[in-house]
This record gives sequence, structure tokens and C-alpha cells, in this order.
Amino acid sequence: MRMRRSFATLALVCTVSACDGDHHGHEHPHPHGADAEAPHAAHGDMLSHDPGAAGHPEDSAEHGHGGGVVVTDFTPYTELFVEFPPLAVGRESPFAAHFTRLEDFRPVSAGQAIVRLEGDGAGATFSACPSPTPGIFRPVVIPKAAGERRLLVELKTDAWTSVHDLGSVTIYADPAAADAALPEEAESPGLIPFLKEQQWQLDFATAAVVRRSLSRSVAAPAELAPLPSADIPVVAPTAGFVVPAAERLPELGAPVATGDVLVRVVPRLGGADDRAALAAEAAGARAVFEAAHLERVRLAGLVEEGAVAPHRLESAQADERSAEARLAAVRARLAALQGGAGAGSGFAVRAPGGGRVVDVRVRPGAFVEAGTEILRISDDARLRLTARVAEFDAVDMGKPQGLWFTVAGRDAIYESGALNGRLVAALTTIDPVTRTAPVVFEFDNPGGRLRPGMGVQAHLRTATTFEGPAVPVSALVDDAGKDVVFVMVDGENWERRIVEVALRDGGYAGIRTGLEPGERVVSRGAYLVHLAASGPAAAGHGHAH
Repeated sequence: MRMRRSFATLALVCTVSACDGDHHGHEHPHPHGADAEAPHAAHGDMLSHDPGAAGHPEDSAEHGHGGGVVVTDFTPYTELFVEFPPLAVGRESPFAAHFTRLEDFRPVSAGQAIVRLEGDGAGATFSACPSPTPGIFRPVVIPKAAGERRLLVELKTDAWTSVHDLGSVTIYADPAAADAALPEEAESPGLIPFLKEQQWQLDFATAAVVRRSLSRSVAAPAELAPLPSADIPVVAPTAGFVVPAAERLPELGAPVATGDVLVRVVPRLGGADDRAALAAEAAGARAVFEAAHLERVRLAGLVEEGAVAPHRLESAQADERSAEARLAAVRARLAALQGGAGAGSGFAVRAPGGGRVVDVRVRPGAFVEAGTEILRISDDARLRLTARVAEFDAVDMGKPQGLWFTVAGRDAIYESGALNGRLVAALTTIDPVTRTAPVVFEFDNPGGRLRPGMGVQAHLRTATTFEGPAVPVSALVDDAGKDVVFVMVDGENWERRIVEVALRDGGYAGIRTGLEPGERVVSRGAYLVHLAASGPAAAGHGHAH
């Protein structure tokens, strides 16, 4: 019978000197300090006595199994899967410590592994550098005194230190007593071996079963679009010929900023906006303004002398302001046509807002009328999603509580809450043709990863919730129509278990029956374990050499 026992774990963060060799049997006082009392984060430790070394061939020297005791333990940094014989005074007990980095579930290939035996005011420390097999460290423990000890396995790297507190261990007075203490254990026929060397070479990961609050979702097709205020048409300010502002017209997808010159429109010769005509108009407007100014000054003097009525001065002031405004307008048109020093000819058409060019509707040299749309800019920093909910689902759906969606061809799941999303409108009317109701959300689009016009599959959260154990959706395998997960028994052995899924919400599935919080399942590579259950060859079963 396989035995399991849970322990508390702890982690320390510090620097480490270079690994310069193994140290055996170093007995010394070893106060662990304040850090030893710090509680550890989530753990899922497993200890068993296994004469068969967890199903590995005992002559596999490369794998380096210690046999006897098998422990799996987790800290925030690493998973430790370690095998070692029962400890006896004076006997060498080789540890086969497999360290997996939880950040990416790859083997730890650098650092120093340290085994500590603590108790009775003294400690023994045994260490080892990495073995030729990445991820495996082989310290050899030689206890010098019998009794109960606290067993810690520590991994020090230059970046961090991970301490696995494996709890109490018994050191026997002699090897015979140690070996006799091991219970007879028959290998469970339902266990599926999947070795660390296999896991490290594949896209593989595990995840703890945790209690979550999940929501039932209504699926609906949806489309992404820019916000109405962010979809900006750029039109010709006057009739004329379109010429590039630079070497070519803006290209689709090109980023633009507010005020950038996009194109120029050169008026037809002899037209109202021809350069010569505008220059003549500007000169005439200036003459009118100067005459109005002089008349206003003359009348002001006469009013002071009482020679004319004040209302004539007021009329002259109004004429001066009107002439000045007309002169300013003509000068502005002429300046826009000239485009400033060193610029090309024609009216400069500037971007009224920032974003990306999403449509170019003219070619260089084309003639356009005033008001004709030349191109279109869309700011995709924030997008709007419109989902079409089937009439059948809309009846009882209520107000959506949130949204998650997927894009065809991508594994990513997008959560509106993580994207600063908000509900704009929901289920306002039923379309008489499509028999659907619109639900509109808007959200941030960091990095422009999503594009307007994309079709997506939306999932609108309802008020119906599930509270209970949950696992990543990727942990589920469809096995002949049944949802199956693979539960960790120890670091290299797994149990196939049928579960009942209550609902799926985003990247998680709520489990009604079959799992309990604290257990651990394969979250990536579950299908490979499924193949291993069918036969070792199907999943590439074997040791690394």
C-alpha cells in the first residue's frame, strides 16, 4: 500500500557561492534562524515507502534512484521528487533529488543541493552539485547518530534558494533495522509511470486543484470593432489632385499621430483655391482691411471732436473686424496650400487623431471633390466587442456579469476584467431577421494584439455560479466520451480519474465530483500521460542517457 503524508514547507531567498564539491558527514550546531519559522506557501507533499523505487529499474544507473523512500514536495520555486534508502547509522544513503523549476517546468541544471538533518541541537549537512543528467542531484547521506531528525532538502542557485521541509525522519541504529522498518508494498496496478526525464523533454506542467468561484457562460459569436469615436475618416479639404506628402501614400496598418501630414491636395489651376487666385484674394483682403482700419481711426478722432455721431464709429469698427476676419481666413487657406517652408505644394491634409491607417481610398494623382474621403484612421488602443446572443439564451440570461473570449487559431483566453473592460449595452432588442440580441463590451487592447474586424467566440458570464474544486481546462482529456484527469501520486506516478465537470469558465473547469482541493493534476501534456497509460512506447517511455 502506498503511504502519503503532508508536511509544511518553507523557502529562503539568498545568494549562493559556486558549487565546489560534495561534503559528507559534516556535523555541527545548526540553528536555522528566523527564516526557519516562516510559513511556506501552498504545498502538496507526498511521501511513500517504495522498495521498487517508484517503478524504475533498479539497475538504471543514469536515473540514479535511491529506492525505499519516495517524497514529492513543492515550494514556490521548485518541485522536489526525491528517492533514498531508509537512513541508518554509518550507511551511505544516496539521494536521487529531481528538481523541477515551477516557472517553466524545466529541470534545474545549476546550483547546489544540500540535505540537512536537524535535531538534538546538532545538524549534519550533505551536499552535491548537479549530476550529468540535468535536474538530478545526488548527495550521499551518512548519518552518525540514531534518532528522530528533521529532514530538509535545499537547493541553492545564484538567483534564489528553495528549501523543502520534509518533516521528521527516523535514523535507525543499523541497516538491518532500517530495512526491516520498510513495509511490504505491492505496486498499485492502476498507477501510470511518467518519468521526470520524459516530463522535462516535453511540454508538460502540473497544477494544484484549488477552490474557485466560477460562472456559467453563454456562448455567442462576436466581432471586434473600433470605438465609434476612434474610427476617423480623413476627407479632402478642397477639390484637387491627391499627391503623397512623402514618397508614397500612407500604407495600410501604418501608425500615425495627431497632426501628421498624410497627403496633399493640389487645387486645379484657375480654381477658387489655386495658389495664384488665393494670393490675389489675400492681397485684396489686406487692402480692404487696411482701408477699414484707416476709416475707423479717422472716425475715432472726429467722434472725440464731436464732429460726427458715435454710431458711425461703431459701424466702422464692425467693418474693420469683418475685414480682419476675412483676411485671416484667406491667409489660413493660403498657408494650408503652401504647407510651410520646404513643403510640397497643395493643401496639407493632417491626421485629426492618432491610430492606424485602415483604409486608403485614392491613388496618387487622383482628382477628388471637397469632402471626399481619402483614407480612414482607426485607433485600436481600445476595442468594442459586439456579441450576438441567440434569442433562446437571451430570454433567461439577465445582465451579463463579465466576458471572456477566444480568437480562432490562438490558445489565449482574453478576460474583459483583465483588460479594463466594461459593459456598454446588453440585450436591448431582438433582431427580427437573425433572432439574436446584441451585447456590447469595450476593453483595452494593449500592444494592438487584437485587430478590428476579427471574429471571436464570446462567452458571457451569467449570475449562475459554481463554488468548488477547479482545474485548468487543459487538464481534461476526453476518453471515450468521459472527462478524465491524471492525478499526481508522486512526482513520477499518476492516477487516471474520471471527473464530472460542472461548468467551464475561461481557462478553468469546475469539478463537481472526482477531485478535492490540494490534489495535483497534469495541466499540460495530459494527453501524453493518457498515451503512456495505453503503453510506454506510445509516449516515448524511457530514461535519458
